[in-house]
Amino acid sequence: MLQALRSGLVGTARCILTAAVLAGIVVPATADDSVYTNLDFDSCEILAEYEGGGFDARCPGYQGLPVFVSEGDARIDVDFGIDSGSFESFTAFNGPGETIEWRIDDAGVAAAILRFFIDVDGRSAQALVVSQVGHKGAPGCVVGVVDASEDQANGIARGIATMARYFDCSTDTAEVVAPAGSMVAQFNAANRLD
Repeated sequence: MLQALRSGLVGTARCILTAAVLAGIVVPATADDSVYTNLDFDSCEILAEYEGGGFDARCPGYQGLPVFVSEGDARIDVDFGIDSGSFESFTAFNGPGETIEWRIDDAGVAAAILRFFIDVDGRSAQALVVSQVGHKGAPGCVVGVVDASEDQANGIARGIATMARYFDCSTDTAEVVAPAGSMVAQFNAANRLD
């Protein structure tokens, strides 16, 4: 199963790179690395509070890139770089972990990986959510979701992050990597087709 996933990721990467070459886009060689920051809610600026307990906040990220956190009905959406304006989260109650893994390549910050804790009716799960980092005029989005209980989950998430720079949030589809438990599979992304 893992081999099939790896083959799928390689195939997807080839399609993306082929499209980039045909479009005349130079795709730099990458030397992927990780940098870690904390998601510390005590350091966040509250931008808005909503009746019923929801909020929007801007938190410090990596090298001046802000992290936008929105909470509504005990569900969390996190955007990196700029606020995407879309609420992407799990159907079940959830919350983010404290550590953001920023994936860096030769062109700069390409993606962010954040662990989510999902809990409902005494059942729990964890997922790694891979997001493209947004920039002015180009909001990011969730690229992929990996069930954290799977073998090599961190490596799979990093593989997805490697392709995040080439993901088109307006046309490409966010993927929940199979196999995934039911609570992880119920991820609602603005660009996810079911």
